[in-house]
Amino acid sequence: MLRLRIVSLSPAVTETLVLLGLEDEIVGVTPWCRMYLNNPVGKEIAGTYLHVPIKKLRDLNPDIVFLQSRVHDKIFSDVKSAGFNAYLMPLPTNVSAIISHIVLDVGSIVGRYYESRRLAEELLAKVVEIYNRFDGGRRPRIYVEYLWPDKTYSTGGALTFIDDGIWIAGGESIFHDTPKEFFNPRDEDIVAKNPDLILVNIEPPWESLTIDKYKEIRVPLSGSDAFKYNRILLVKETRDVNLAHFGPSFISTIDWLSKTLRQYLR
Repeated sequence: MLRLRIVSLSPAVTETLVLLGLEDEIVGVTPWCRMYLNNPVGKEIAGTYLHVPIKKLRDLNPDIVFLQSRVHDKIFSDVKSAGFNAYLMPLPTNVSAIISHIVLDVGSIVGRYYESRRLAEELLAKVVEIYNRFDGGRRPRIYVEYLWPDKTYSTGGALTFIDDGIWIAGGESIFHDTPKEFFNPRDEDIVAKNPDLILVNIEPPWESLTIDKYKEIRVPLSGSDAFKYNRILLVKETRDVNLAHFGPSFISTIDWLSKTLRQYLR
């Protein structure tokens, strides 16, 4: 089989390539991809979400370059114009799109179609198993918050994989009726929708954040049931549980959320 040289500037694509047995063919990644590599030694940092140096790509001489839509939209044309075989992968708006656009499309591009079909079938079976756990009762109202280094925050609307993942897990996003992708909600709207549980996505530099400190930062949400009953979970990003990641392991995140809802809100 022909050996490829692949640059992946999307963590979701990187994870997929590893699961398809192509880790040794990855020659360049982003800093955020390293979590999904079994052995990051020798993998060059080929770019970030904001900058992809063409000179670095020329040095790596890849056969395929994967970029991520929304963050690389403007960079994509520069990479293509430089003569690279580049693919701009779409941001999945639901869990089905993770399986179709990330797993199956990537598998087809790198010549691992049948392997990607098997992976997709395994993920789909897991999604069905998780969904069937829901007993048909009231769905707890969930607010997911992405807290950024400058203390700003965002969440996902109905056009996001996180909204779909919450539903599959047996919950309901408080913004399920908001036809948006990721956006900055108003505090008064969050309180008015009164979440039962708040999930806070934690990434650098918030690793040492505590619930008490979070409550100090987000005092405007103190009128919600989640605050009153201390139903706040700080979710630190790991390889298996990551509210911001839309690679294959997002199915593991849904599984974790399904089990968490039953333990935390029973």
